[in-house]
Amino acid sequence: MYKTIESLTEVLKTSHERTVLILKHSMTCPISARGKSEVDQFLDTCDRDLETYLVVVQRERPISKELARILGVPHQSPQVLVVRDGIAEKVLNHYQITGENIEMAVVEK
Repeated sequence: MYKTIESLTEVLKTSHERTVLILKHSMTCPISARGKSEVDQFLDTCDRDLETYLVVVQRERPISKELARILGVPHQSPQVLVVRDGIAEKVLNHYQITGENIEMAVVEK
């Protein structure tokens, strides 16, 4: 389901070929747990060609900060980033993270 982010360069490169969905998740936040559950449920039923990554902010803080810098999106957690062509086309934070909103974000172009 999720991959780890080994290289942000590779993630951005992939976003030129297919849609990338990144979830920034905090292991200690109940709002983040709810958001992750929404993303997991979405992915379980999703038939779209998505590349998905999970960034656990407690373990991967440098990656989280670098994502914010490269994409120009202030860090929040939980946060879903829908990336196409190296650009964060849609950002969902906190209670915005629902299956319906993720679906709309992935479909929008």
